[in-house]
Amino acid sequence: MAPLIILKFYFSTEVKFVSAYRSVRQKERVTLRSPRTPRRSLSSSSGKVNEAGLRYTLRSSPAGSPVMQRKQKPPVPAKPSLKTNGINGGQNGIPEELLEKYRIGNVIGEGNFAVVKECTEKYNKREYALKIISKNKVKAKKQMIDSEVSILRIVKHPNIIQLLEEYSTDRELYLVMELVRGGDLFDAISSATKYTERDASGMMYNLASALKYLHSLNVVHRDIKLENLLVFEHEDGSKSLKLGDFGLATFVKGKQYTVCGTPTYVAPEILAETGYGLKVDMWSSGVITYILLCGFPPFVSQSNDQDELFDKIMEGTFDFPSPYWDDISESAQDLIEGLLQVDPGTRMSATQMLEHPWVADDTALDNDMHTSVARKLSMHFEKRQSKFPELSPGVKLVAMTALDKGSRFFEGRGHSPVRQLQPVVKQNGYDDYDDDEIF
Repeated sequence: MAPLIILKFYFSTEVKFVSAYRSVRQKERVTLRSPRTPRRSLSSSSGKVNEAGLRYTLRSSPAGSPVMQRKQKPPVPAKPSLKTNGINGGQNGIPEELLEKYRIGNVIGEGNFAVVKECTEKYNKREYALKIISKNKVKAKKQMIDSEVSILRIVKHPNIIQLLEEYSTDRELYLVMELVRGGDLFDAISSATKYTERDASGMMYNLASALKYLHSLNVVHRDIKLENLLVFEHEDGSKSLKLGDFGLATFVKGKQYTVCGTPTYVAPEILAETGYGLKVDMWSSGVITYILLCGFPPFVSQSNDQDELFDKIMEGTFDFPSPYWDDISESAQDLIEGLLQVDPGTRMSATQMLEHPWVADDTALDNDMHTSVARKLSMHFEKRQSKFPELSPGVKLVAMTALDKGSRFFEGRGHSPVRQLQPVVKQNGYDDYDDDEIF
């Protein structure tokens, strides 16, 4: 039997997250209050609640650093020959070393290639998600799982869902993941009693911070969308966003040509197959900003025709229709225009987005747009069905793997120097793609 391999990823859990829906340059944290959450009484030293019900808590940040980074130690080298109990470990094949540290509960999520179980650290009672991937199911495409996990191992940022530990046996890969029980951006907006430009500005600050960090590592996410941005609720009641789902993420070592993503958010250079890089994430950020301010995307096919949608994206022409944009600030529109540039060379970077006045300063308005945005969101976006409809979006994201991304690869509109993606095998209800076309 092959030895059990354990990888641990250390970072300080004492570092306080900052920038919950706001720019830390303003030293504010904003909480979108749920109708079910009673208003807290705050002393003058801890913050205040305004008449609209938004809670502001003062937080300072280190000089020269827009986002506090987690202190981290280098990964501990893998240790061979660790004990297992039974064919693949202890309880239900779970390694003994994992069971010694964590209390494993019931299945709380399931994908095509992985299940997710409750996982509580025995020492401090913190809750995590244990993702168990069957090696037998993924052996034909093992390199895709390896690529996804290799990125999760190195990313350590407060606005990105974390991989804490990794255990490997002959038959399974066990990933101890950060568990985000809050909803996604759909839930955050629909459940708020008030939703303003300032809230949207803080959300985009969180996303831009995560992307600046990823791009500094030459990692492109390639599937930035509302569903992949989860709401993390802090102990003090404030909230921040965390980016998840790295199934399409890859290291950029040159121009990329794989046509992939989610149609509503895909960048024109991906469709054109002229080669692309990190800036595709910034186009998607522009689409998200637009949606957060009006409830519908900038590029839409009224007949639900994907070819028509892609033509509009490649043309890059959009507007700010009345009455939905009448009360939205010019600063917000200026940011969107900077992000939705068809030419990646003139498109904003993550650093430039962080420095834009609408994100970094105080140009975002405080007008309540909750009713109109929430209504349009429900009209233009249908929530995907799930085997576990009662589960939080965070659990659903953890259950996904790179192999669940078959529907995210599609034919482009140009002439790529590599072959077009072609489905080669139909297995387990998904299209299996040739390895060379994905990486």
